[in-house]
Amino acid sequence: MKLAVFSDLHGGSEEAMAAAFASYDYVVFLGDGLMKIRHFEYEYPEKFLFVRGNCDGYDETPLRRIIDLDGVRVMLTHGHEERVKYGLMTILGVAKREQVQVVLFGHTHRPEVTEIDGILFVNPGSAASYYGRGGTYAEVCVERGNYSAQILKND
Repeated sequence: MKLAVFSDLHGGSEEAMAAAFASYDYVVFLGDGLMKIRHFEYEYPEKFLFVRGNCDGYDETPLRRIIDLDGVRVMLTHGHEERVKYGLMTILGVAKREQVQVVLFGHTHRPEVTEIDGILFVNPGSAASYYGRGGTYAEVCVERGNYSAQILKND
């Protein structure tokens, strides 16, 4: 199972996300720009997973979701409530409490894939161009309890 993970669109192009629906089992959006791409919820209801970010307003959209994908417990969050701009200690505590193996988060606009205490943390960076770099997303692969991730450019 393959996931394309995006975050922090902030008015950038949605083309890479739209294209991802053809080649990925799920397209995940981790907030900030949700209103621009909310139509995917209706176009691909079985493939589009999302949470709300700090710039998405306030509605019924959850700030955090935990899902099971082929034996792997995965947490989706934007990351602002877990204060990820100040490090990963708070989100690590949440991940341990929720007993997840993979954490998908955004908010910092900096792509990263790192493992702490056996938990894989994946930040796809910003789907839009920021800090002089092009947009990025993460590809996460999950199969029978195993998982991996890599950062890819979407420009």
